[in-house]
Amino acid sequence: MEIKEILDPKKLLLAIGTMVIVISVLGMANSEDWAEWAWDDEPVGDHDAAYEQMWALHMMPIGVMAIGTGLFVTGKPLAQMSMISSAAVVLIIGGGMGYMTGEHGYDGTPPTIWMVIPILTLLLTLLLGIAGYMQYKDLEETKEA
Repeated sequence: MEIKEILDPKKLLLAIGTMVIVISVLGMANSEDWAEWAWDDEPVGDHDAAYEQMWALHMMPIGVMAIGTGLFVTGKPLAQMSMISSAAVVLIIGGGMGYMTGEHGYDGTPPTIWMVIPILTLLLTLLLGIAGYMQYKDLEETKEA
């Protein structure tokens, strides 16, 4: 099996979208625990759990849009969306949120099992950008030939 078959942007978008929705549902269902893990030793109020719940809900449209893109977009636009969405998520959420959470003391350590799905999702998002680039490059080469 060739790497291009494995790194299919359509399949990756469907997988990532599903995982983001699962993470969102878990975040809404476990918002109190997530708030306690995030703020570590600091006291956690009801509003902290509410913020966790709202953050989880705000992530859900990203999952829905990833699934929609995987289902309804094809060809060069799919490759382009794969590259830009991967870069945006990794840089803004991974980089920006990573920096901001540490800067504001929101950097506790959840149990390792709770980090498996988000880390796998971020890894798949990186692979999505690579898959989009490979597909885009192939489409451009085919167009030139």
